[in-house]
Amino acid sequence: MKEFTLKELKEMNNDSLITLVLAQQGQLSTISKQLDYLTEQIATMNQRAFGKKTEVNDSFDGQLSFGDIFNEAEFFSDDSPEPEIEEIIVSTHTRKKKVKGKREADLEGLPARVIQHTIPEEELNKLFPNGYKELPETVYKRLSIIPQTFIVDEHHVHVYASKDNDGTIIKADRPADIFRNSIATAPLMAVLYNGKYAAHQPIERQSQMFKSNGVKLETNTLCNWVIKGSEDYLSKLYDLLHEMLYDSKVIHADETPVKVTRVNGPSNSKSYMWVYCNNTNKDKHPIVIYDYQRSRRADHPREFLKDFSGTVVTDGYQVYHTIDKERQDLTVAGCWVHAKRKFAEIVKSLGETGAKGTIAKQAEDMISEIFFLDNQLDELSKREREKRRKLDVKPKVNAFFEWAHKLIDTCAVQGQTARAIEYCLNQEQYLRVFLNNGDVPMENNAAERAIRPFTLGRKNWGTIDTERGAQASAVAYSIVETAKANHLKVIDYFELLFTEMSKHKDDETNDYLYDLLPWNKDIQKKCLNPNLK
Repeated sequence: MKEFTLKELKEMNNDSLITLVLAQQGQLSTISKQLDYLTEQIATMNQRAFGKKTEVNDSFDGQLSFGDIFNEAEFFSDDSPEPEIEEIIVSTHTRKKKVKGKREADLEGLPARVIQHTIPEEELNKLFPNGYKELPETVYKRLSIIPQTFIVDEHHVHVYASKDNDGTIIKADRPADIFRNSIATAPLMAVLYNGKYAAHQPIERQSQMFKSNGVKLETNTLCNWVIKGSEDYLSKLYDLLHEMLYDSKVIHADETPVKVTRVNGPSNSKSYMWVYCNNTNKDKHPIVIYDYQRSRRADHPREFLKDFSGTVVTDGYQVYHTIDKERQDLTVAGCWVHAKRKFAEIVKSLGETGAKGTIAKQAEDMISEIFFLDNQLDELSKREREKRRKLDVKPKVNAFFEWAHKLIDTCAVQGQTARAIEYCLNQEQYLRVFLNNGDVPMENNAAERAIRPFTLGRKNWGTIDTERGAQASAVAYSIVETAKANHLKVIDYFELLFTEMSKHKDDETNDYLYDLLPWNKDIQKKCLNPNLK
């Protein structure tokens, strides 16, 4: 930029001065935009490098380590023979009989054992030479724990024959084996599934824990059981839940990458675990379904949703918009949390003081107001909510998009604020869907809640070795998260499932599965977790 002397400026005519001022204004505007962009970038990079992480961005760009592979239990699954009891029991333990007693409100639902504290009769006679009577006892409670205990179920099947030796021999009934010639039991399977898929403990780690308790169960044996359990039993319930999910009017969808080290066909280092669910906080029958696929292409949700008619709430991923354009009976709704999050990240990186008056802060406040107004309508009926949305919420949504359209040209071209506004404008059609349907929420939180347990587990085991293991995991996570959404104790539900399903493994139909659905009254009575209510 050329610097002019005072003499040069005085000698200029009005037209020259006006031209000069306009040119300098343009240059200042460009510099201002660049400065805003650089300030934004520096603040964001500082936040990412040194700030508190509220959301973790999982990446798979690095090399897999030896430890990554061996943290994933499916790596060990093979066709090794079943062990015998004598091979795995190093020392025996006897479970003490529990005696039920009174329960405090905060310990309700837990079994109790009564421990008596008395004074010997001889001592009482010395203390009370004229006799004594016992008053009501003082009761106090403490919470104790019995460490993981293993016992051998030794089944003695009684055999009967006719006294007249007519050749009639009858054996007493015995429980069905979960797997042929296997020592696995329903309680043991429940512990494995609960540990891996609910508590995020790799099976290799569980094997080590078993050994520390005197039981030598190799990792490959446990992995065989887990994968066969999903394939032979749980997949049947999974298919029924998948089918029943279509009864919902609104489905939430999300996906997350997962590393599968060995795939059939061409190598593909990054696969995806998709998740579909209804509104697990409000639906009468909450259902969560995981679906493993090799890629993130539109083919997968297209196939999964082919029998569904209604609304799919998503985070704005383009493949859903493609499907939306293909079908008249399916509508895609956008997520306002994702829209707000892009502005919130900028505000957080700038700090409370630095963010004042910025476009990002204004956008965040406007979206927060829309959320506040809509949250006031939660308890209303669908029809009433639709009316109030049109009266109270729609004007605020209209104002936001009118404001965004006007401002987009004033933002730095490469700035995050510009990208955040462009995201909202590109998603406008889908972000407006909730205004016309009282059943559709403003956000996709249900799917994000559903996918989070899988991402937590992924941090522990790092990768899945085979597609077979990934598919088994999809089935298991679906049962776990559906059970939790229906307020069940996961370990109790798995034990009940394997106990009951093993009785029906030779049935020609799967009608018995309806009695095992997590919202069934008997299931609720047997497996309810009051802490999840």
